[in-house]
Amino acid sequence: MLKHERQRWAGLKSPIPSVIVTEHTANHREVRMLRCRLSSGCLRSWLVACLVLTVCTGTPRMLAAALVTPEEMNSVRVYKKLANATVLVASAYVSTHHIAQASGKGLGSGVLIDEQGSIVTNAHVVEGAANITVTLHDGTRLPAELIGSDPQSDVALLHVTLPKGPHSPAQLGDSDKLEIGQKVMAIGHPFGLGYAFSTGIVSGFGQLLVPKQEVFQERVIQTTTPFNPGNSGGPLVDSEDRVIGINSSVLLGAQNIGFAIPINTVKSIVTELRTNGRVVRPWLGIKGKLVTDEVRNLIALPLVSGLLIMDVEDGSPAQTIGLRAGNLDVTIEGEPWILGGDILVEVNGQDVKTSEQYATVLRQMKAKQSIELTMFRDGTRRTLTVTLGERPTPSSPPQHPKIEVPPMVPQGLDFVPF
Repeated sequence: MLKHERQRWAGLKSPIPSVIVTEHTANHREVRMLRCRLSSGCLRSWLVACLVLTVCTGTPRMLAAALVTPEEMNSVRVYKKLANATVLVASAYVSTHHIAQASGKGLGSGVLIDEQGSIVTNAHVVEGAANITVTLHDGTRLPAELIGSDPQSDVALLHVTLPKGPHSPAQLGDSDKLEIGQKVMAIGHPFGLGYAFSTGIVSGFGQLLVPKQEVFQERVIQTTTPFNPGNSGGPLVDSEDRVIGINSSVLLGAQNIGFAIPINTVKSIVTELRTNGRVVRPWLGIKGKLVTDEVRNLIALPLVSGLLIMDVEDGSPAQTIGLRAGNLDVTIEGEPWILGGDILVEVNGQDVKTSEQYATVLRQMKAKQSIELTMFRDGTRRTLTVTLGERPTPSSPPQHPKIEVPPMVPQGLDFVPF
């Protein structure tokens, strides 16, 4: 049959791609060059020849290698390397009647980040767990200790005592260097069914913070990489097998809009969890919204650009120095506002007129630090000094991180953790 097909192809004279196959005979190996047009009939003949060669000569690996692109080969390489550092995390919860392993919420993924047994996962994967079990790539099951958890960033740090032998912790990258359009890959245990690998791109970045909640964090990575329940806590990696994020949540009602916590954020959180078992954040005690040029143009009020304070928390440093909250409820293009409060325009001489500026300032703050606030009240510029407190731990922490919906995403959609 091979001779017959070669005679058919010999009559084709156009410059066309070649496929090299190796034919094994009883006495020797012979490399033959086969050429064909990309027509339906010839393509069918080529596929038949490939099947015959594979079955008769036992060369599936060589044939497959000829059909796999370099990009695909790199994806295979990344998977093989990162799978060794990716683990299954199972949490058991105490009920009033028994100890039961939760389905979905209690199953997630994690990533080994050093040879001492440190594992990073999502806080919502282990929240409220009575005990935690980690399953390594080779199937070894180990009890895990919760070193610390930070619900706000949705990062948790575990520790296991690794068995003797070489281990392959993941290499951590630099999430600040990510670009929109860059290829990324996710590894995890969707639904606890075993290792799964998916690919996508960085499709955007979430907002740096939610000003009205005085919550700040690094930008969140938006990706088209498909996530499923059980992927939470697993690594998001680049083409150089470096972990650049920890998979966390998806946007309900959307197609392939997932979010990962940047690895640079994770690094700083892990450092604090190792030191304190928790993350100590500064507390001023205000909630508000940033007044943009668009908002100023929509209303006939003398507002300046900055953070409009709409609420001051009881017992907070802000209340102590007399910061004023708003008292006039209005709706601007369907969004509720409370006008009449102070407008914060500078912190320690740095502008806070955009989300990025406000996030930069907040990241520089420390609990018990004294700072200068510059604001406008009733059209007058004022400067006050305040000593920041330590943010109280919420009595009922959120089940997933508070993420500002990017401008291109319709409002009202819910973020769901895995």
